[in-house]
Amino acid sequence: MARPSLTFIAVAALATLIGAVWFFGYRRTPACSGEGRYMATVQQCRAYGLDAGLCAGAVDKARALVARVAPHTETSFDCEVRFSECFAGPDGRFTPSPSFCLAPGSAEPREVRYLEYDSDRLNRKKTREIRLD
Repeated sequence: MARPSLTFIAVAALATLIGAVWFFGYRRTPACSGEGRYMATVQQCRAYGLDAGLCAGAVDKARALVARVAPHTETSFDCEVRFSECFAGPDGRFTPSPSFCLAPGSAEPREVRYLEYDSDRLNRKKTREIRLD
């Protein structure tokens, strides 16, 4: 049986190393790329030094998007069991609280997401990020 050459082993090891660095590098890339900031509440937005009106408008737009698209629950307890944080919508039903990216000088939230609880094979509670586009 022929043994693999040293050159083949070196190239395979280098390719594996490059692939691992690329995978872990992009997996840990911040959710909000560029100059934007990732936030969920008006207080977090104000902490970045943005105007209160701009912050309130961005949070309201993100909540309106999530209220349109995300699943609703009838009670706060049911919502908190299924999602990490919830808010009461205008119709009285509860919806998951969104987090979003806000770029400087922009009032439009982008990369809107919410967290949903999920279980793995060992029935441990994990959070899963649901992105809305």
